[in-house]
Amino acid sequence: MKTDCVIESNAIDFLVGEPDGKYDFIYIDPPYYCQRDFGQFDDRWSSVGEYAAMLKATFVESRRVLKEHGNICVHVDWHGAHHVRVALEEVFGEDNFRNEIVWCYSSGGASKRHFSRKHDNLFVYAKDGERCRFNLQREPYPRDYGDREGFHPDGRIMNDWWQIGILSTTAKERNGYPTQKPLELLERLLKSYTNEGDLVLDFFCGSGTTGEAAMRLNRRFVLVDKNPNACAIARQRTTRQSSLPFGD
Repeated sequence: MKTDCVIESNAIDFLVGEPDGKYDFIYIDPPYYCQRDFGQFDDRWSSVGEYAAMLKATFVESRRVLKEHGNICVHVDWHGAHHVRVALEEVFGEDNFRNEIVWCYSSGGASKRHFSRKHDNLFVYAKDGERCRFNLQREPYPRDYGDREGFHPDGRIMNDWWQIGILSTTAKERNGYPTQKPLELLERLLKSYTNEGDLVLDFFCGSGTTGEAAMRLNRRFVLVDKNPNACAIARQRTTRQSSLPFGD
């Protein structure tokens, strides 16, 4: 199968047809067990067991199609995070857990009955914890320390909680897909877990943010979604990006 492509398919049907050890990195932003119909896709389930079993089947195949240095990142929220992590642990093993990245953001809406839920959970597991790929990332210090000894010129080593803004309703990136994620988030993940030329898979690709981020960073990609409208948006995004100068 050629790479840098968008494929309309059910996730598990696609995965079972892929060869062993093909992909360097897998990122997925699957349904969250919200029990809502989003219009573009239906996130309603008869039980949490049905939801977890669906994802676990994809995790089994994901482990098989990853290269030995490969990692998988599964992006969920509070609705089903605990069930998803159990399923990942059963497939990849507790020794291959790498990180739970917490993406913190601010958005409208607040509760007077509990603390507002303003973060997502990104679980990262390696196929082989001893051989997995990881590129250290740095971020600016909270203030300028100049040339003081002990302070790295490129900033401090990044922690596992990331403050990245969600897409506002007027954001230039917006394409109308209800669960679209910011490019900055995907670019940071790809910089951390892939190198230039690596092959990235997203089999719940939605509007194709993973593909656009991959193209910006000179990675190859395969995007998969069963929603034909999602695939159309993803194709449009990646076709447009391929016509722009590198890095734009």
